[in-house]
Amino acid sequence: MLPLLLVVAAPVAALDLPAAGRSLSLEAEPGDTGRRRAKILLRDPSIAVPFPDLASTGATLRIDGGPDPGQCSASIELPAEGWRALGGDGALRGYRYHDPEGASGGVVGILILPGLIEVRARGKAFPCGMTAAQLAPVEVVLEAGADRYCAAFGGRVLRNEPGSFRAQHAPAPDSCPDVAVPVSAASLNILHGLSCSEGSFCRFDDRLALLLQWIEDAGCPDAVTLQEVSVAGEPLIRAALPGLCGGVYQAAYLGENFFDDELHLVRHPLLLVEEVKLHKSFRTVFFTRQDHPLGPLDVFSTHLASGADGATNRCGVDCPAECVAAGAANLRNCQAVQLALYVESRHDVSGPALVTGDFNDVPGSFVYQQFAGRGWLDVYLEAGLPECDPISGVGCTSGRQDEDLSELESPASNQRQRIDFLFLVPPTAGACTVDPAGTRIFADDPNPFAPACGPAPLPICWPSDHEGMQVRLDCP
Repeated sequence: MLPLLLVVAAPVAALDLPAAGRSLSLEAEPGDTGRRRAKILLRDPSIAVPFPDLASTGATLRIDGGPDPGQCSASIELPAEGWRALGGDGALRGYRYHDPEGASGGVVGILILPGLIEVRARGKAFPCGMTAAQLAPVEVVLEAGADRYCAAFGGRVLRNEPGSFRAQHAPAPDSCPDVAVPVSAASLNILHGLSCSEGSFCRFDDRLALLLQWIEDAGCPDAVTLQEVSVAGEPLIRAALPGLCGGVYQAAYLGENFFDDELHLVRHPLLLVEEVKLHKSFRTVFFTRQDHPLGPLDVFSTHLASGADGATNRCGVDCPAECVAAGAANLRNCQAVQLALYVESRHDVSGPALVTGDFNDVPGSFVYQQFAGRGWLDVYLEAGLPECDPISGVGCTSGRQDEDLSELESPASNQRQRIDFLFLVPPTAGACTVDPAGTRIFADDPNPFAPACGPAPLPICWPSDHEGMQVRLDCP
């Protein structure tokens, strides 16, 4: 476990400062995340001294081009260490943010001067793929300490189409928008491939490369939880991180189960990492807490027992008391009870928690009810999506062959059940809403990043025998 230290500052009311927008340019090239660009220029007397001490507080850049897929929705934390006061007096002269690597959301430079704010971003870490036209006006908010500078780029719209939005001469809006803090996550059983008849762990290298493309396509979520991570696969995942989303992720992995464990990719500083074993000690729960802009964000993941390790065997004479009390008839039911109780015992902050993974059971089951019965939200249903159709595979997450490459190299879905879930434990303060535009089955199309997929040397069609879940929450 990592040490946990929280420092709670006294709240400071934000000063809203609507500003005129001189120009906004958002560009992205399909299939090449490295060629994303953003340039923002605000000019207005409201950008006035004294400026807050950004070298101590940092800042947050938010861009909102609409809620639909492909519309730019970005919330980028700009850490205090990237800011420098100009002329030795930032309060009166201004500040510069400089990061040529664009580690935080692709932002490489910001200049704040009296009357002017200029922002530049580029590269794959910038989260806007621009695959759709934007919903004008495109709102821009820079939260600088206790101040919020905001602009709304309607004005003169020069271009608004997939891949490009350009606008000029936007008058200052009447007020700054109410901004919800987005929380995003994705989860997938990645398939370790240890039982694959081919010697390449079912083309694990190719499947990992495809998974990384899916993560970037999902906008580089705050948390990515992976199941079936083996001790052989973990180093390959970790080695790929510098090239993923501009290197924003760190991997959390403890390796309690060498063959079938959980790993979390997290975008924000880790506050806590913990792993516990469930009944019979093969399956585990993995727990991370990250220092999210919303506040401490708890994420739990698991892979409950399957038929291979006695999921439906009676809980037995050694059945734990909590499982007996809950009426758990078999091993997997007991593990679900233990998982739910563990989440309740460890989630002691006021924000939301996410409970993710491969639960190896279907909606309505005893396992499912351990979470839904507590009032935790199945985000897939909360987004209004249709239940799994085993004929077409739409809405299903499991069923694909995992012992050879035949179905991993086929564009057919071959999925028949929904057993992979992402549950939202609602916050105790405020309310988080599930954004339908950012919530869906994860990695549910045959390799959309290649003209064709199939047996080698073609790119592989699927990163796993499973499909997962991704979610976007809007929280106050």
